[in-house]
Amino acid sequence: MKIYNSYILITALVLLLTTIILVAIGQPSLNVYYTVYIIEALIITELYIYFNAKARRGLTFISITLFGGFLFVLCLELINILA
Repeated sequence: MKIYNSYILITALVLLLTTIILVAIGQPSLNVYYTVYIIEALIITELYIYFNAKARRGLTFISITLFGGFLFVLCLELINILA
């Protein structure tokens, strides 16, 4: 199995499991879902970058994009708190 296929499969399975758990505990906030998804995807991406040097180039852009999304959500939450 190619490294990217493995990455996509594991990421999808982890996000699906997270969705099931968050729905089961009754989490109503979409911000929580999005934040947890981003954190999990960042962790999985960083693990793949660490374990496979070949994947480093392709997944670096994904890491930067996910981190930017996380900062955006964080800024929105800070604005809601301060307003």
